[in-house]
Parts: sequence; C-alpha cells; structure tokens
Amino acid sequence: MKTLAVIVNEDKSGTRELLPALIQHAKLLEIKLLFETTEQPIDSDQIYLPCEELFSQADAVLTLGGDGTLLSAVRRMGDHPLPLLGINFGKLGFLTSVTQDQMPKALDAWINDDLVPSSRQLLECTFQNPGEEPQQTRVLNDVVMSWGKSSHIANLDVSVNGQQLTTYTCDGLIISTPTGSTGHSLSAGGPILSPETDSLVLSPICPHSMTVRPVVLAGNSELDIRLAPHSKSLVLACDGQPMLEMVPGATLKTKFCALKAELLQMPDYNYWEVLRNKLHWRGSSVE
Repeated sequence: MKTLAVIVNEDKSGTRELLPALIQHAKLLEIKLLFETTEQPIDSDQIYLPCEELFSQADAVLTLGGDGTLLSAVRRMGDHPLPLLGINFGKLGFLTSVTQDQMPKALDAWINDDLVPSSRQLLECTFQNPGEEPQQTRVLNDVVMSWGKSSHIANLDVSVNGQQLTTYTCDGLIISTPTGSTGHSLSAGGPILSPETDSLVLSPICPHSMTVRPVVLAGNSELDIRLAPHSKSLVLACDGQPMLEMVPGATLKTKFCALKAELLQMPDYNYWEVLRNKLHWRGSSVE
C-alpha cells in the first residue's frame, strides 16, 4: 500500500471542501493518507502525525493550497525530500499545476506510476549577523534581501567563487533558482530559465545605475554577499518567509546543494504551455 502525506493550507478557500472527495478516492485506490496534526481534525478516522513523522512514513507528499504551501513543505522536509504533487488553490500555480478537478486523475496516475517527475535544484543558504550564530536553510524558489525599515539605499558587496563581482547600490537583491525565475526575479527584470537549466540568477532590485542588469551564473557558483558597513538594514526572505533582519556587516553565502526536490506532474504536463497561460502570452496573430 502506498502512503501519501497530505499538507492542507486551510487559509485557502476550498481546501477543506475537497477533502471528503480526496479521502473517498484514496480508499478506492487503497492509498493510505497521513495528515499533519492540527487543532481541527479533518476526519476522526484519519491518521494525524507531527510534521517529522508525517514525512518519514510517506512515499510522497500531496499539498492542497498554492505555491507557497508546496514551498513550505519542501522547506520542512529537511535532508530527505519526498516527491511532491501540488493541487492548486492559489492564483498563479506554477509549482502546483494540478487543478482541483484533476485530483482523482492525479491520484490514479500516482498509484500507477504515470506521473512525470521534474527534478528541481535547491539553494543552500547560510546567513548571519555580526556576533550571532550562523543559520542555514534550503530554498526552491529564491532568496530575497530587500527593503527593511528604511527607504535609504542598500550597499551589497558581492563575490562569486571568491572573486569580487561588484558592490550593488540598490533597494535589494534576488538570488533565484531556475524554478524561481518566473517569480520575484522576473518582476525585477530577470530572465526566465528552463527548470532544467544548471544556472542561477542574480537580480538587483531598483539598482542606482542604468548599466546594472541581472546576471546569470553557472550552477557551480558560490555567492558571498555582505551588507556594507554604511548600508541600511535589509530583511532576508527565503522562499517568501522572513528569516532575519540583516544589519550592516551581515553575510549571506549560497550555492546549489546536492539534494534536489522532485515535483510530480500530470502525464500531459507541458511547461511552456503553462508558462504561456500563466503569463498571458498571446503572441501575434496572422490573419
């Protein structure tokens, strides 16, 4: 019997309403469902476990929510990431590409090993303020250093593989994986990378020079970023989650790690079709 860990974002409208159909279809397919321990149990007949036990006992993870729900699951799985299947209850749904009405077909495909795996690179990030202990996390989409409590300029010293790149004078900086290239980095003028690309993107936010543009770096690059002594403080967010208020002298080191996340897609999934639809690309018509 296959076991599926289910992560439900109850803040998303419609997630709880889909659960009876999910539970019923899982019973038909003899799929064992594991739910995360919550204050409001979904169904008294279901199994509820703390986060760590939930992932250690499952074969894959099903998320009900938006892309943020899936990103949260990746972050919490630690050193043993499981394949992830996301049912979209959000707006864009680049990562959670399965629609709600496709849920039964998605479970059918999973039980028959017909879902298509897509391997995605993860960034390993180490960050710390002066005099504090370093912290570490992994991200699937992006790392963003931005704004903070002041509207003043930020100054960021950036090195690649030990060699100085530049000092950015800007409002912030985005380090994006190929998966995250359609997110915040794209809004800052960065390129869209195919998910299979072995590269990362460095995109300054509102740079104070017209010659400063996003940079595409090789996948084996190690980035060292230091908030200059005379800079304002910035907020560090990893996959959209605030992690630290970075003060002058704070450092961030990031590189791709050996672990990868595996996203499960429907057999007819087409990344470029999803991209066209989500970004509303219409192209030119020929009469």
